[in-house]
Amino acid sequence: MQLIDSRKGTIGATLCLVTANLLAGTSLLAADNNTGTNNPSAPDVAQVQNAYDQPANELGTTVIDSAVLFYKEDGGRVQAIEPIVSIVHSAKNGNVFSARLTYDSLTGATPNGAAPWRFNQTFVTPARQENMRGGDDDEGGNSSTGASGGTTVTDPRTGRQVLQYTGDANQLPLDSGFQDQRWAVDLGFSTPLSSKTTLSLGLNGSNEQDYRSYAGRVSIAQEFNNKSTTLSVGVNFEHDISKPFFGTPVPLSEMSGDAKGANQNKDVLSIIAGVTQVMNRNWLLQLNYSFGSGKGYQTDPYKIVSRVNPISGRPVNYLYESRPETRTRHSVYVSNKIAMGSFVTDLSARYYHDSWGINSITAELSEHIPIGSRAYIQPSVRYYHQSAADFFNYYLLAAAPLPQFASADSRLDSFNAITVGLSGGYKISDQLEIYGLVEGYRQSKAGTKGVLPGDNANLELFAGTNAISVLTGFKFKF
Repeated sequence: MQLIDSRKGTIGATLCLVTANLLAGTSLLAADNNTGTNNPSAPDVAQVQNAYDQPANELGTTVIDSAVLFYKEDGGRVQAIEPIVSIVHSAKNGNVFSARLTYDSLTGATPNGAAPWRFNQTFVTPARQENMRGGDDDEGGNSSTGASGGTTVTDPRTGRQVLQYTGDANQLPLDSGFQDQRWAVDLGFSTPLSSKTTLSLGLNGSNEQDYRSYAGRVSIAQEFNNKSTTLSVGVNFEHDISKPFFGTPVPLSEMSGDAKGANQNKDVLSIIAGVTQVMNRNWLLQLNYSFGSGKGYQTDPYKIVSRVNPISGRPVNYLYESRPETRTRHSVYVSNKIAMGSFVTDLSARYYHDSWGINSITAELSEHIPIGSRAYIQPSVRYYHQSAADFFNYYLLAAAPLPQFASADSRLDSFNAITVGLSGGYKISDQLEIYGLVEGYRQSKAGTKGVLPGDNANLELFAGTNAISVLTGFKFKF
């Protein structure tokens, strides 16, 4: 078999997946997932399974892989720094032990869901004593962080201290000045049950100011046909706790500085089945199917939707969004690795569908190009398209009855996205390798939905964004 893997390292591979997740929307980290459980544009378990659990190159070796991801959106929106380190030890008996530690530091601004208007708009939320707020959610880790910017004022109606911030005229209102940190730990273990059967286990957890997540996984892989065919099946269970500092608001209640309700939970069960087939000495084919079912609190407590005058388009008030408490997801992923001499082409595609009405397609192409015996470059391009959720609306009409569900979260909108990247690496010695990646992302609107009533066609409702991410890392083997 002449196929060779990209030398960016397991952490590089993992962070590239994280980058794809971050780039998928106008907010940084998925409000309920480290694995994309609330974000259709994020790579899911059907696309890659336990990338950081892959064994070291040789039995009896240990690989330390470490990298830092820098991410920045245009227009003063989200910025992130994410260092990550993993240790993978492959014992001589075939057992593989892995550990991964991730830290996220997030700052910036993100659209709060309100529609733009010709004049400044003022938004009021409960104030926090420590002058720090947790979370803005989704596309990616379990994050849901709101703004810490704004001014603390006294609500004349209740006499309570509230936080007030302003959205600029003729612009999408931004919840600005937020900051948050997240820690995540993952532990993995795999063992050969026989010469052709491998069992893998894993646990992970993450914690931030307003969100916690715990998950466990188990999978088994069986080889056939002289190890040219591998069948695998895996199960992942995740329990998430949403705990905004001001509590969880009643869906579709009016935005206010009042304290909200108790913490809310969500459970997600994911199942993956796949086959990997060696087609010939230069072609490897992989086909995966995944199913996911989530039940519980899946609303973003920080996102709102405007109710507007049906004649003028003027905002009447702002309501906290509402999403269904159940969600099922299906996705099919196919990947081809084709070797042409020392060059390797990686061509993949994914189709996604969920019960919220979102359908998406993803296509990705990369080319591994060796430079001498120790270096490589790898250009890549990724195309993504998704339809909008059934309950997505840029605004609600004040004269119409309230629907059961409504969200103006841009991650649930229809859009197209292109990501262009260039990675590369250099093997300094047999033990040490350095690598890096630069990616640019551009998002564009898909469809024609979205014009405010009245003479407001010039007000942009689409919250798409452009972003750039830079990754640098090293891998050490001993």
